[in-house]
This record gives sequence, C-alpha cells and structure tokens, in this order.
Amino acid sequence: MMVVSRAKKHSCAWEYYVFKIADHTLAHASRGIGYSITRFITDIVYVTAPVSRAAIKDNVKHVLGPEVDDATLERTMRTILRNAGKNYYDLIRIPHLKLSDIESSIRVHSWTNLEDAMGNGKGVLLVTAHLGCFDVAAQILPARSIKTTIMVEPLEPTSLLNYIVALRESQGITCIPAAPGALKNVVQTLRRGEVVIFACDRDFAKDGVKIDFFGEETNMPTTAVRIAMLTGSAIVPVFNIRQDDGHYDIYFEPAIDIVPTGGGAVAKNMERITQVMEKYIRNYPEQWVVLKHIWTGGQQLSTHPTNR
Repeated sequence: MMVVSRAKKHSCAWEYYVFKIADHTLAHASRGIGYSITRFITDIVYVTAPVSRAAIKDNVKHVLGPEVDDATLERTMRTILRNAGKNYYDLIRIPHLKLSDIESSIRVHSWTNLEDAMGNGKGVLLVTAHLGCFDVAAQILPARSIKTTIMVEPLEPTSLLNYIVALRESQGITCIPAAPGALKNVVQTLRRGEVVIFACDRDFAKDGVKIDFFGEETNMPTTAVRIAMLTGSAIVPVFNIRQDDGHYDIYFEPAIDIVPTGGGAVAKNMERITQVMEKYIRNYPEQWVVLKHIWTGGQQLSTHPTNR
C-alpha cells in the first residue's frame, strides 16, 4: 500500500500568492482574455524555466518517439505549457460558475460504463492521467449527483494546498490529500458505493512498481490497484480532452478486468491501466500536462551540467 508519508512535497510559497492574485483578476475575465494572458505567461515560462522544459521534452520524446523532428517537438512542448496555463485559469473560475453551466460545456461518452460499474455496490475507482482539463471534467460527477472524492498530491505551504482544495471542492467534490490515514478514508468512501478518482500517470509517492510505459520502464503508482484488489471496487479508466470550441469531451472506458490475486497481480493490473493511458496520451500528446519527469533516466540526464 502507498506510504504517503514518503511523498515528496513541493515548497513554493509564491505559487499561493500567484493563485490569489489571479483569483481576484483573471477569474472574472472572459475566457478569451484569460487564455490570452495565460498564453503570454506560459510562453515566458517556456523560455525561463529550463528544468520544467527539460522534463516536458523528455516526456514528449518518449510519447512521440526518438525520431520526432525538432519542430514538432518544440511545438508540442509549447502547447503543453499553454494548456497547463489554461487549466490553471479554468480552475480558478470554477467557484464563479454555475454547475449547470459547467455541465453544458462537457460532452460525455460511454457514461454507461460508469453506471454499470457502480451497479456492484462496492464503489468505483476512476483512474485517469493528467490529460485535458482534469478539474473541469471532474465536475460532471457532482453535476449528475455522483458523490466523488479525489486523491490529491500534497503541496507546501499548507495555505497553497488548502486554497487549491477549496477551488476543487467548490462545486461539491471532496478532496483527500495524500497523508497518513487517507487510505482508510478512501476505503470507507468506496464501501458507501461512491466514486474515488486517482491520477495514475506519475508516481509522486515513489512507492509504485516498474511498468513499461511508452517502451521504457518507470515507476507507476499502484494505490488504486491495491485498493481495488482489497475492496472489490471496479476500476474504470476515464479521460478528458479539451476542444477548441470551448467544450470538454469525457470518455469512460470499460472497467478493467482485475486479476484478484497471485504472483505479480498488482503489476499485471497496473499494466492494463497503463495501456489505456498510453492510447489517450499518444493521441493527444499536447494535452498531457505533466511538467515533471516521468522517467528517471531523463531526470538524471536533465540535471547534467551540459543539459541545463
């Protein structure tokens, strides 16, 4: 089971003040103005943040392959950062919108896959990747009266964590920061027949298992898999895609066929989740907004003095 006390926390006090300033300014701007401003900011970040740029580059090269040309690579990297900026803007706007308006911006595909999984009465683990606009897409669940909890990565300072949690919870979702005792709460939530969401494309707690991901092994988080094996809850992959027309498409995949026990069962189940994640990330690499290294080999390379 995940040892949350080992999770590496980010210490960026300035981010809290950036969010607060944006909340009092950009949150009330039109989407067009908000996106234009975030694009300007993220284009500056692209030039001035070599560590993040190196991480994005390594991640993208794994997805697109080592033969990707420089122009495609740079265009994809810039678009990833721009989409990340849009996501932050969308997040701070959530409390200022009506839930019905958010729902009208979301197009849902294969909702019956979630309904079927909920029929077992043991709760559902929705597993996803940092694709599209996660925070907006998740609002479809409270909009349809589905009690939902999200496991969130711990952040420092606490003021930043509390602020982001408040934004995410403003329309009815519950957030549980990864901390001692969190998994007990997750199990109780599932036993009430509710939904819990896990992002499974980055092992921030550093306690996962080695899985082949886009042709190279890396640690992948296994908490969702282990909980499903313990509780009998269904695992349903779900992904969302941002569209140019201002809508978000959500795709609910069929429930994963879980291997209940046996040698290597955890890894086998995680492999099945990873294969579905690969399909969506490969189709929409510019929307995979992970700004940190997924593969440790790339991290070692980027910290070499000649690669800064």
